[in-house]
Amino acid sequence: MANSSRGSRDTSGSGGGGCCCKLLCSLVQLVISLGLVVLIWWLIFHPRLPRASVQEAQLMSFSLADNSTALLFNLTVGLALRNPNKRVGIYYDSLVVAALYHGVLLQTAPLPTFYQHHKNTTAFRPEFGGKATDAGSVAVFYGKEKSEQRDFNFEVKLRARIRMKVWFIKIGHFNPVFDCKVRALVPQDGGMSATFRISECDR
Repeated sequence: MANSSRGSRDTSGSGGGGCCCKLLCSLVQLVISLGLVVLIWWLIFHPRLPRASVQEAQLMSFSLADNSTALLFNLTVGLALRNPNKRVGIYYDSLVVAALYHGVLLQTAPLPTFYQHHKNTTAFRPEFGGKATDAGSVAVFYGKEKSEQRDFNFEVKLRARIRMKVWFIKIGHFNPVFDCKVRALVPQDGGMSATFRISECDR
């Protein structure tokens, strides 16, 4: 009787192991199938990341303060995001733009999230204004650009978190970072300077 009982328990354990093995195999097959679907989707539609560009820049004021250790600024930048895909839409789940001057962070600003249809362009006009401290390292650049070049060289960084969509299928997340160069003329007599030189952003 004891031997029979032990034999019964062994058979039960073996059956449980077989079920676990079948379940694991099914999960592996499911993952492989989903991977193949994604690969085929990618090869057919060949989705591309969005493109960013600077359309314009307006510099209302820009000056040194606090014994040349701080920057006072008022800058507006016209940005455009382009979805270059023919069949792929893009969800922008997060967008943050930052303005810098020779590596010194001036300010960051969040942009609204949205869904962008294929072959579509969306424009933004983030505004930066305030005071950036610990800017003593750029005093030399400021003086040279103001007196010699007559324009200021800014950098605008756009960080995005996106998903891509075809029909009901959503793929992501992707985290592109766009690096945009902005040149704005030195404001004259307290007036506004503007540049309309369109430039593509690096990615």
